[in-house]
Amino acid sequence: MLSNYLTIAYRSLLKQKLYSSINILGLAIGLAICISMAIFVESELGYDTFIEDHNNIYRTSLKLTVPGSPEQNFAPGSVYNAERFSAYFDEIVEAARLREIGATLGYGTQHFSDDGILLADSNTLDFFSLELLQGDSATALSAPNSIVLTESAAQKHFSNQNAVGETLILANRISLKVTGVIKDLPKRTHLDVFALISMSTAPAFLNNPNWDQNPSFNYSTYFKLAPLTDVAALEAKIPDFLDNHIRANTSDSLHYTLIPVTDIYLKSNLYSELKNNGDINIVYSFSIIAALILLIACVNFMNLSTATATKRAKEVGVRKTLGAKKYSLVAQFMIEAIMLCYIALFIAMALVEASLPMFASFIGKTLSFNYLDGTLLLTLLLLGLVIGVISGAYPAFYLSAFKPAKVLKGEVTQGKAGALLRQGLVVFQFSVAIILIVATTVASSQLNYARNIELGYDKSNTFVIRGLYTNEASSKRDALKTQLQSHPNIINVTASSRFPTGTLTDSFGLINPITNVFQMMPVLSVDEDYFTGYNINIISGRSFSLDFPADKYQQPSDENPTPAFSVVVNQMAAKSLGFSAQEAVGKQFKVLAGRHGKESIATIVGVSTDYYFSSLKTEISPTYHLLNSDAGYSMSIKYDTNATQVRDFIEQTWATLIPEQPISLAYLEETFEQMYQQEDKEFIVFNLFSLLAIFIACLGLFGLASFTTQRRTKEIGIRKVLGASVFDIVMLINKEFSKQVLIANVIAWPIAYLIMQQWLNNFVYRVDLSIFPFVLAALLAFVIAWVTVGSLSAIAAKERPINALRYE
Repeated sequence: MLSNYLTIAYRSLLKQKLYSSINILGLAIGLAICISMAIFVESELGYDTFIEDHNNIYRTSLKLTVPGSPEQNFAPGSVYNAERFSAYFDEIVEAARLREIGATLGYGTQHFSDDGILLADSNTLDFFSLELLQGDSATALSAPNSIVLTESAAQKHFSNQNAVGETLILANRISLKVTGVIKDLPKRTHLDVFALISMSTAPAFLNNPNWDQNPSFNYSTYFKLAPLTDVAALEAKIPDFLDNHIRANTSDSLHYTLIPVTDIYLKSNLYSELKNNGDINIVYSFSIIAALILLIACVNFMNLSTATATKRAKEVGVRKTLGAKKYSLVAQFMIEAIMLCYIALFIAMALVEASLPMFASFIGKTLSFNYLDGTLLLTLLLLGLVIGVISGAYPAFYLSAFKPAKVLKGEVTQGKAGALLRQGLVVFQFSVAIILIVATTVASSQLNYARNIELGYDKSNTFVIRGLYTNEASSKRDALKTQLQSHPNIINVTASSRFPTGTLTDSFGLINPITNVFQMMPVLSVDEDYFTGYNINIISGRSFSLDFPADKYQQPSDENPTPAFSVVVNQMAAKSLGFSAQEAVGKQFKVLAGRHGKESIATIVGVSTDYYFSSLKTEISPTYHLLNSDAGYSMSIKYDTNATQVRDFIEQTWATLIPEQPISLAYLEETFEQMYQQEDKEFIVFNLFSLLAIFIACLGLFGLASFTTQRRTKEIGIRKVLGASVFDIVMLINKEFSKQVLIANVIAWPIAYLIMQQWLNNFVYRVDLSIFPFVLAALLAFVIAWVTVGSLSAIAAKERPINALRYE
């Protein structure tokens, strides 16, 4: 029996090559997208599950809210949190800290600046279940000046030698003894580890014997909680702890939460994450869109199967007359559907195999498709079966329900319920397509807005050097600037603590001169050439100048406990202090190293225009600038022409002055583009998905239009005999489908509006959601429908009337 069903299915596919090809193509594309997205989603899940007892391990996250300052969110916390939290909360079994340090690590004459060099507590190896290949995990990170390397780090510094017992030089001044080698961490982890340095090395590295009292947010702090701990109840106790054991009212500004270690990669994108994390919203959105496209492909199958039903009607009538039962006909048509689906699945697997490397390269991940894996193969086979059943169920029951007497006399009629279902499926297809068109149009407008907005500074023709905070580089900063200024094509060199496209996380406390209330305000240390180098307008007062020695920033000291210095504020800062740009010049306010720190007196000498220092996702911060070249951790070099020649000169100059540290050089416009790299990728994927959804929807519309023209063949012939033109007939049939596209717009518009409004809310500075994307999507939907349906109806209308009248 099964062999007979397969034979009939094979003959049916060959007999209707066009419809079979369209069915297979639509399903293959839908399945390929679904499989690709499943591979991507699987690669994003399961992070940090290799850590033993990971279900009980949490990291603190910090939200800082201070009046007069924008909200800031940090992954690290203060250095003393691990000890103090552990001592106070019985729920905490164990704690571990990690601090990323930007420093060189060298051996002999080779010095490298690598990511993932961390200060780590002595229990880190066991806490994170890091596999030690050489050394003793109990003592490897106990003693000062100890370092544990990953396999990659050991290979890089010592090739094939035994690294344990060897010496590395940290920051060109601290000797470290290699006490262990660990296996490279799995790829699915939020941890970025190249080398671990014992936390007891911190006093020497930071040149601060009181390093463990610094309240700055630099230490990622992890807690292992007792089993069955009520995490929400534990979080609720933290504010009282802060107020009673740190300082009164601390909880007004510091808000700590706990995030499971397995959620960090997808659900935490805060400042100072150990590495760039993923985004759970991307996983959700791509998964939903892929599922919708697969559903559209299934809808196509239903539409095309019912569209060709009239060609199978006599077959059904004859078989029923000869005694075939309904269940046997249903089984036959279901087997045909499943057979077709498996053909599409085979093609989809080939498409995935061919396109996966390009997709993986595009998203910057390593993706693999091992279809010989037993579990994966079984999943794919079940997927084909499920999609075949879903796609083929309605056509199978629809076809098997034909009445033999009627179909043998040629009286195949369609019920209202079936017609409504098919029209509803077309409405669904076009609703999805319209939503995707709106999404891509709005995303394109927002990204163009972000790139073309007046930033308030000039980012063109600018190189930036990072890493000037190291001992090796900071001592040569002035010499580097002088040497670079000697090049005829370099027109400005300026040092600053951070450069535009970065994040302003350095803040000083101050006393508002109008309200006398303490507030925090972001601060940027610059030199005297910063404003001219970036062409930032000073709209009131003046910029910094070496002609005014009092401009230079000074810290409180025993000799000068209340120093005075000048600041340049932006318009937002002037407004935050209660002044207009013109009123602010000459005004003074008190600056505090902390809420209860030593006071300094700042005098406003100038007000700059507001400029977009960071992404448009963040609000322009009230900022004051200090003339403090000692904090020039980065250097910006503006040139006029010959970018390649200038780059070579910068690299040569650096190699001459600071040979022990590799240069970190970037082009500012490229760094600016990287801020929107994720949105760019989303936009490209949405574009691709939109095109595929429209293409598959057109296939479905083609199927329904084919069904309609077949059903109305005799009517078309009669109308032509009575004088109707081809145009009249095309408009008649297009009118029917135009109603469905109109209904799709009515459904899609509010959904698209809500989705894109939510997406735009991620940007502080954004385009308005106008009517244009919706009108454009509607016009495209109508044009696509008219072209698809019109071409088919025109072909039918051009047939000779006599052929149409003989159709039945």
